[in-house]
Amino acid sequence: MTTYFTLFGYEVNEHVPKRDTQAAAEGIELNQVEVIPREGIGKSEYLTKFPLSRGKIPGLEGLDGLRLTETLAITTYLARIHNRTQLLGDGTNEQSAQVLSWMSWANEELLPTLALWFLPLIPFSLDPVAAAPASIAQGKAASLSLLSALEDYLQVHAHLVGTHLTLADVMVAMYVARGLEWVLGSQWRDENTGIMRHFEMVAAWGPVREIVPSFKMVESTPERGAKEVGN
Repeated sequence: MTTYFTLFGYEVNEHVPKRDTQAAAEGIELNQVEVIPREGIGKSEYLTKFPLSRGKIPGLEGLDGLRLTETLAITTYLARIHNRTQLLGDGTNEQSAQVLSWMSWANEELLPTLALWFLPLIPFSLDPVAAAPASIAQGKAASLSLLSALEDYLQVHAHLVGTHLTLADVMVAMYVARGLEWVLGSQWRDENTGIMRHFEMVAAWGPVREIVPSFKMVESTPERGAKEVGN
């Protein structure tokens, strides 16, 4: 039985592929409505439906009137509907808590820290991101520190939790993908074999390949941001 939902966001946003891939894995059909807040696309209509979101995506709407925002709420809700692929772990409270812990770390620590480094490189039609060189340097240093800890963990663990792929793996890999696209060049990839092995494992998983057939990777690490202030 297919379950239908409407997902508000846009395909290249780092929060959207995770929902798409888990939906593909769980047999959930998502109707995509494009909302790009920084470009003003669909923003006013989105705020009408999700007034507490402050324009942050994604948002999820169900046929029964359910409306959810916040990445962790949406991903865990979708994963629990059928639970065909045990994306929240093996069913024990311990593994469920570990998966949620990694997801929270990725969403609250890894992505915001990486964003301090890569967001000034991304062109926006409206509301461009500008950053002082010192802020970009701090974001870079903090990002590399977090990734170093992740690398140490993945040198001795094939999966983040347990012995099979979970939402923890998918979320961390999707956020690492943003770094690979903009700032984590070939030299960094050669030096971080644990993270790259883990990323390639997630990227090769069927539901991920269905949504994202290939990932962009920057060749070299940019020295400075494209939209800096205070030069």
